[in-house]
Amino acid sequence: MREGCEKIFHAYVEATAALVQKRGFPEPDSHGERWEALDKIGERGLIEIGDLAFLYLHQYAYYRGKIRPEVEESMKDVKEAIDYVRKEVAYES
Repeated sequence: MREGCEKIFHAYVEATAALVQKRGFPEPDSHGERWEALDKIGERGLIEIGDLAFLYLHQYAYYRGKIRPEVEESMKDVKEAIDYVRKEVAYES
């Protein structure tokens, strides 16, 4: 379960990095840079999803081995975020 949570979080990281680059910014080198770039391109919703995924999937589940009740909702939110990014990146091609 820990590895699965980390893979889902990493999928969010890769998807949002693709969107940031598609919108003309360099690939973020850190989580902080990712949040800043997403803010600059007006993707507040993706920041909120990322904040919760970072907390519940990355920190609690992966690093601490704590599977909190919020994990399932965070996984669903990440899937929706990835679906959104996929459409945005394809639309802008």
